[in-house]
Amino acid sequence: METFGSHGAEEYNTAMSAPQSRPNLEGKTVVIADDDVIVLDYLDLRCRHLGLRVETATDGLRAVLKVGKARPDLLILDLNLPDVEGFKVVERLADPKFDPVPVIILTGRSDDPTKRRCKDLNVYYVHKSTDTWSDLEPLIFELLLKDSIKPRAVEARQAVVAPRIMLVDDDAQRLGTLVQTLQKYQLDVISASSGVQGFLVALKTQPDLIVTSYDMEQGSGHYLLSRIKSTPSTQHIPVVVYAGKRLDPGHVHSIQRDLRGRGQAAAFIGKPIDPATLIAEVRRHVTIPSHS
Repeated sequence: METFGSHGAEEYNTAMSAPQSRPNLEGKTVVIADDDVIVLDYLDLRCRHLGLRVETATDGLRAVLKVGKARPDLLILDLNLPDVEGFKVVERLADPKFDPVPVIILTGRSDDPTKRRCKDLNVYYVHKSTDTWSDLEPLIFELLLKDSIKPRAVEARQAVVAPRIMLVDDDAQRLGTLVQTLQKYQLDVISASSGVQGFLVALKTQPDLIVTSYDMEQGSGHYLLSRIKSTPSTQHIPVVVYAGKRLDPGHVHSIQRDLRGRGQAAAFIGKPIDPATLIAEVRRHVTIPSHS
């Protein structure tokens, strides 16, 4: 196969015998899912050489099962799988029964919609080419060694004056209005358009506060809240929920339940969403820059 095989066995063996100054990834596990056995074998060998434990799958269903069983530190995933498309696999893995896992999408697609979809799902995009490994290897190290550089990252984060606020809403107009409201206070504002996307973005960006709509079509506020509060790396983040439309009694009961008990929603803002009320709630959880 030209994509991976054009380097040849000679180049691969040379790389294997070269002196190694990079850190070893021993003890880390990666699941690789691709229906092309040549690609699969190539990546298997490469990853094992880095010290990784490797599990492989040739379709989407097996990938999901392997992730559930192996609880890997990383998933490398092709998009064009024979049964379940790669993006659907990512969405399935957002289910609370799975531990969060970083995902690298390895695909021959290079169109803008594919890249945007990767960004929306907070997964990493790598294009399949004759030089794929040179792009893939440093990303593997970056993702699997992030814990070892966490103190420096935290120190850099603390140097940033503006708190990071994540807004989540599937109403694009309302989301844009709220983003503009918070940006007037020179806050670092990020956004997501569903509960699933919001959870994946929160894992990567670690916002100081999440403000989310409760009644979204794809991944509700209840889903986002439960995922944030059940995941160790995000459970410290306060979550403020609001209703974007009139709620039926079942929704009201769900919100009341989510507001009760330890580690649930920090507050509820009712309709209409008054900018002054929103800012006052934000101030309860983060320090807004004094010059705002």
